[in-house]
Amino acid sequence: SSTTTTTTPDANHSGTNHTRARRGSETERELLRQFKVEEGEAVTRRRAFCAQYLSMLLLLSTALFFLCLAFVYVNIRTASERQGNATLIPRPYSTPLGLTARLKDKYFLLSMLNKLYDHLATIAGDLDCGDHVHIKSRRISFVDAYAFITSTSPLVNESMFNASLQTIIGSEADLGIRLLGEDTEQEVANLVDVRYLESTHPQRSFICRLRRAFLTVLHKMFIVFAGVGIVLGVLAYMKYRWRKEEEETRNMYDLVERIIDMLRSHSENCVENKSLQPVLPLPHVRDTLIPLQERRRMGRVWRRAVAFIAANESRVRTERQRMAGEDCEVWRWTQAAATAPPPGKLPAKIWQGKAFHLDRRNSPLHSLTPCLKIRNMFDPDMEIGEKWHLSIHDAIMEKCHDNGGIVHIEVDKTSHEGCVYVKCLSPEHAGKAFKSLHGSWFDGKLVTVKYLWLERYHQRFPHAVTSNIPMQPSNRAANA
Repeated sequence: SSTTTTTTPDANHSGTNHTRARRGSETERELLRQFKVEEGEAVTRRRAFCAQYLSMLLLLSTALFFLCLAFVYVNIRTASERQGNATLIPRPYSTPLGLTARLKDKYFLLSMLNKLYDHLATIAGDLDCGDHVHIKSRRISFVDAYAFITSTSPLVNESMFNASLQTIIGSEADLGIRLLGEDTEQEVANLVDVRYLESTHPQRSFICRLRRAFLTVLHKMFIVFAGVGIVLGVLAYMKYRWRKEEEETRNMYDLVERIIDMLRSHSENCVENKSLQPVLPLPHVRDTLIPLQERRRMGRVWRRAVAFIAANESRVRTERQRMAGEDCEVWRWTQAAATAPPPGKLPAKIWQGKAFHLDRRNSPLHSLTPCLKIRNMFDPDMEIGEKWHLSIHDAIMEKCHDNGGIVHIEVDKTSHEGCVYVKCLSPEHAGKAFKSLHGSWFDGKLVTVKYLWLERYHQRFPHAVTSNIPMQPSNRAANA
């Protein structure tokens, strides 16, 4: 049974408080070192895992890029060849067009159209490939086209040139040349309206097609990666805000606990010193608990702590009084003085919910030992009666009602930190108890839990070596 009192190693030595504190600090440092090693190994494994998948992601991205580049290039080349073969093969205008002219004139006409087709296609292709210095537009004027033809084919006259343009106008097929009027976006249907000529099948070099394919893929991949980056950025910002909110909430609960401790201590001092006022101004409490250099950063935490106390702490009353010639808000500790409970009845100890959620930052990944050290479970100066420690037993068993693995509980009645020591059947049971207790509010105090090595636990509590039967609350055992 956990209620039996036996002699412990710490109780056997007298006048050795310094040695006891040193041993406790050494134990905590050793335990902290072990958990840091475990956490470091876990972080190393996570980093190696991330590095491996990052390398695979980069490799896949590179392969996807070149695959898309090849696909776009093939499409551009296929489209260009399809456009080049849209009319006649192997070259446009290489077969009779049905003109009623002499064979000699037809030969010159076909030669003229081929040269004009190549000239316009070259201009359009060079412009598409970025030659904006020598070429300002992909279309040329009627006069420039006629001048080009006469310079390359002196035997071509104006009537033959007009006849070729009329053939283009009358053809239903795409001959590779567009005839435009003053409105450069609208094709003409009459020869007298022709002002400009433009190629519909630009001729591009291999380097140009490759560069255009590269830019097309790069542009599309930029859009994709930009979208992914925006999504990841939003998620990272949300995660950052959640982490900041959790940190702020933990700081708020810690500040609330310090405020309550300060008000309780001030109330106790007022009982001893009647000259003290039983209230504390809020600015005085803030300036006492928060250093000057942190007040701006902790401003929101302070406001949340004030609101939390006003909404949830019945032992603290907020009033408005005139102090030092100014009206200000003050806090008054209203908890009644502790009185002895009726005979046979233990003082009530209640749990008041969680202060923060557990995660890998405030909870070890693995339970290495079956023993726990719990702080802030009680205030030895406020406890009354000879068996008040049984209420601490019952409170722990109540909080860990679904554990079924607690075999020993020891309350250090002289501890000013309100320490309670718990031994479980296995590290797994200790882990469940840790998650149930750590970060909980109990009787107005924030409970914190640490792991202790089993050997150290048995050195301190030798009678716990044979404890291997799950415990029950003292009131249940009495009723049984």
